[in-house]
Amino acid sequence: MFTEILNNKFKQDDLISIIEQMYEGFILSYIDGRIFYANQYVEDISGIPLKKIIGKTPNEMEKEGLIIEQTTRVKPNFPVTIIQKLKTGKEVFIISKPIYDEKGSIICFAANYRNLMDLMHLQDLHYSKNNRDTKREIEMASDNWIGDSYLTHQLKEKVAKVAKTEALVLVLGESGVGKEIVATHIHKWSNRNQKPFIPINCGAIPEELIEAELFGYEKGAFTGANSEKKGLFEAANGGTVLLDEIGEMPLNLQVKLLRVIQEKKLTRIGGTIERSLDVRFIAATNKNLEESVKKGEFREDLYYRLNVIPVRIPPLKDRKEDIISLSNHFINKSNKKYQVQKILTPETLQLFQEYDWPGNIRQLENVIERLVIITEETQISPVYLPKEFKERHRSTLKEIRPLKEVREEAEINMIKLAINKYGSIRKAAKHLKVDHSTIVRKMDRYGMKEELGLVK
Repeated sequence: MFTEILNNKFKQDDLISIIEQMYEGFILSYIDGRIFYANQYVEDISGIPLKKIIGKTPNEMEKEGLIIEQTTRVKPNFPVTIIQKLKTGKEVFIISKPIYDEKGSIICFAANYRNLMDLMHLQDLHYSKNNRDTKREIEMASDNWIGDSYLTHQLKEKVAKVAKTEALVLVLGESGVGKEIVATHIHKWSNRNQKPFIPINCGAIPEELIEAELFGYEKGAFTGANSEKKGLFEAANGGTVLLDEIGEMPLNLQVKLLRVIQEKKLTRIGGTIERSLDVRFIAATNKNLEESVKKGEFREDLYYRLNVIPVRIPPLKDRKEDIISLSNHFINKSNKKYQVQKILTPETLQLFQEYDWPGNIRQLENVIERLVIITEETQISPVYLPKEFKERHRSTLKEIRPLKEVREEAEINMIKLAINKYGSIRKAAKHLKVDHSTIVRKMDRYGMKEELGLVK
């Protein structure tokens, strides 16, 4: 359906160019309000799968119970504004305006789709007054945050937007991508940065101890409780708590955590006094919490409460421009730690960039530290690399493969590199010295758009 509309009404290149630059929810609908396109951020914000949104009008979604309540305001010469309260507990703010063809006829409506609570918090932020303030604050937030790729810069921009709000943030990403770095910078740049930042690994604390660690206990609450003890939540009062590996939290504690988040109060084990709590919560996980909810391993109400602002961290293989700067950072760190002066040769760095890094940044750091320890020479050449790098190197150089396959792989890698570096298809095409439409066509052929997050 989306392709049909593109062919009939729009110039495909122009629409793709618009969509790829969107950092928020975006919807296209027919004149009668029936939605024919919505990007992934709409699902992220609403908590409702896109398959339940696309093809329906707001009124139909209201009848099905997806929308509990909606208010529409229409003023002459102004965009239509809509506020919807959803079954997931989210409230969204939509600004919709008509799109006209060359003859002045309306062909569809385009709408921005935002989390209402997030928007209310953001309106008071001083950094949004002008671009210079925003740039300066992103640079402040980027202290010790290594990475210069377009995707990393985009991530830093999002962190800069949410840092001074009080909204809950759910940091998502594979193991080792740097979720704690993101959470740390949210705290550092927040109004709570003079108060404690306490990271808690929910999967590392034994299940029989985690409740006492988080909530604290009163004297005599159990055998061995010879004195009262504050929990980690109380210790963080006024500051920020990172609930890392939130998907590993036992179900019985998820109920208590939900109450703490909603009511900002807690009761110690063995106590009767409710204690006020002023803490901002950030959760992080490498799990698919939606799947955990379906399996009964994670509470649905807690998932929706945590998923106010999702922040997705791309894997390192999708932002390979960061590898050189990260490698330089880690080699300097290890040199200082072991009091040596090792360097990575250009050949080694090239293999680093070709490797997919399934363990992400953590794997890169560990590999470099190991190389610094085991390499006797000053220069760390490919001969010292682990087996998986050598096999990749030999395969790349010696394996006979069909030219068509090699050409396609080279095109895919070069398109990825150019888009990550220059931030858009149009700019990438310019530096690759081909037409914009050529890149679009090849991305369609190789199924790259979803992978790069351009169309979801």
